[in-house]
Amino acid sequence: MPVGSRLMIQCKNDWRMAVISAVIEENVILRICSPKGGTYRKKCTAETVINFDGAIPFLGEGAWKETFVKYDFRW
Repeated sequence: MPVGSRLMIQCKNDWRMAVISAVIEENVILRICSPKGGTYRKKCTAETVINFDGAIPFLGEGAWKETFVKYDFRW
């Protein structure tokens, strides 16, 4: 997937939105959105398998719609 693509990623307790922010050598850097408005980064290998639910890409296993994190909608 190209830089700037969005996908769902499974965290410890929930599913969150992520963006591919960089591709460096054999690694892909993801920027993950936290529910309180901040972001953090995670590094994955370029060979990491991405699954699709229709047109929605996701990284992890399980039903992402059931435990999708609720973001702060004030902004």
